[in-house]
Amino acid sequence: MAGVKFWIISESNGKIYPRLKHRRGEFMKFYIASKLENAARVALLAKVLKSMGWQHTYDWTTHGSVKDQGEQRLQEVAENEIKGVAVADIVIVVLPGGRGTHAELGAAIALKKTIVIWAETEAHFEQDDRTCAFYWNTCITRVVGDALALMEELLLYVKL
Repeated sequence: MAGVKFWIISESNGKIYPRLKHRRGEFMKFYIASKLENAARVALLAKVLKSMGWQHTYDWTTHGSVKDQGEQRLQEVAENEIKGVAVADIVIVVLPGGRGTHAELGAAIALKKTIVIWAETEAHFEQDDRTCAFYWNTCITRVVGDALALMEELLLYVKL
């Protein structure tokens, strides 16, 4: 970990971890897209990334579904989620995703963001009715495996 200038101590286990910076020398800004049923997994991943110094651009897990809260609230959340994608250095998509996930993925592609799509199994990337053509866009990195496989991929985007 030579060259790491910032360190943090984990509140849960007392271990020391590096605060990881973007290659431009700034802390990474990230957005995580997924469906509501994955909120707990998304929150845990965000907690790990934030503990390393990354900045979460928008955390939709804090409010959950807003579909029954009226048109103004839906518009507010939609704007916040798109802004979260727009200011992120990297967009992480946790599969399986829902309609909103794919809208955010489309926005990230249009904005030419770095995108990592993570699935625990190959099923979402098999070329059948479960896949999405956008998963195969040239700007996307697909990761299959456990959370460690995802973290290993994300660490490629930082400077140690």
